[in-house]
Amino acid sequence: MECGCMKDKVINIVKSVLGLIKGHKRLFGVLFVIFVVVALVGGRKFWHYAESSEFCGSCHEMDVHYDSFMSSKHHNEHVHSCHTCHVGPGLKGFLHAKLSDGTHDSQEHFKATYLTSVNSGLFIDIAEDSVLIVNGNCVNCHINEYTKDETHIEKVSQSKKIGKDGGIVDIFCTDCHLGLVHPHMQADVFKAYAEKKIPPSGTFEQEDCFACHRHATPEAVKEWTNSAHSREGVTCLECHGDDHGQIVERGGRVLPSKCGECHVTMYNDFAQSRHFNGRIVAEFDGVVASTKNVTMRKDCAECHMLGLSGAWDSGQGGSCEGCHPRHVFSRTEAAKAKACKQCHIGGPAHAQLDMGSKSLHGKLYGRWEGEGVIKLRCQSCHSDPYSHHNFNRNVALTN
Repeated sequence: MECGCMKDKVINIVKSVLGLIKGHKRLFGVLFVIFVVVALVGGRKFWHYAESSEFCGSCHEMDVHYDSFMSSKHHNEHVHSCHTCHVGPGLKGFLHAKLSDGTHDSQEHFKATYLTSVNSGLFIDIAEDSVLIVNGNCVNCHINEYTKDETHIEKVSQSKKIGKDGGIVDIFCTDCHLGLVHPHMQADVFKAYAEKKIPPSGTFEQEDCFACHRHATPEAVKEWTNSAHSREGVTCLECHGDDHGQIVERGGRVLPSKCGECHVTMYNDFAQSRHFNGRIVAEFDGVVASTKNVTMRKDCAECHMLGLSGAWDSGQGGSCEGCHPRHVFSRTEAAKAKACKQCHIGGPAHAQLDMGSKSLHGKLYGRWEGEGVIKLRCQSCHSDPYSHHNFNRNVALTN
């Protein structure tokens, strides 16, 4: 009975309103037009205000982000507001930022996730699904303009890392460029260490390597992004380990045995070569001194590093980087004659090949240089066709 009465009341109210409108059509028509105009003008103004940095900074949780952006190099004639980096293209991008990101920020506010102290207020971090949008905007802005190296972004876009679940995932710009616009504690600490050239101690994650060596050894990071290792997700930790104290002790070197964990055939070939096993230089009373364990001057070690053992070596020592320049480790570069030339032509007298005009090598290279085409590489004669990392083949021809 009560429901029926309520229904009748609603119907009567609706009929009254419709009757009122019908009796004052002109008045309500004018009011409707005014409402539409106000909605359109106000909606447009709010749309533009919602795209401004001031709108983002109106929440006290965003004070730090807003202040850091306004004082950063990214706040310039090309980057007018937060939207330039944080909002994807088109209406879809705008709605994602306002609905998805807005929901995320509201949840973090009410959960007080980033409440660090009684007086600090809240510090809201970016939503995880928005990281991809930010990095996409980095690429869109820097791929053709505002970049010192046009090839770098292309190489980074092909680089991989180990994800949280152990799988291979894409590397983002923000993996290295932490704290570029907004403050980031780790990035600030790493930058301070790098500027003062103080090697940190302890164990670190792969993202720590990226963020720190972006400042400490930027060229090494770029070389790695140009390598086949980066495209396969082989990062710093897989080769160097995570103990930075040990890495510093070894001078950043990586043992061939570590390379051999993946490159088994190449390592086994190399381990049978004279490059790796060295030469005996003296024997006395059962003690054998070879180029693997003899104390050398620094300029000697630069060539003999292929087999030289260090004090910290757990195995037979040696080095792959003598031929494969780090951190690119290019197979193409290692296959060029210049990889051999640095020791066997430009090295000391006892290691130099006879390149005189009457020698075999001299005649061949003289003829090829005249023709403008080098037809053979060192490996063409000196590498066993079944063991391409063992150069013992035909060495008697040049001894």
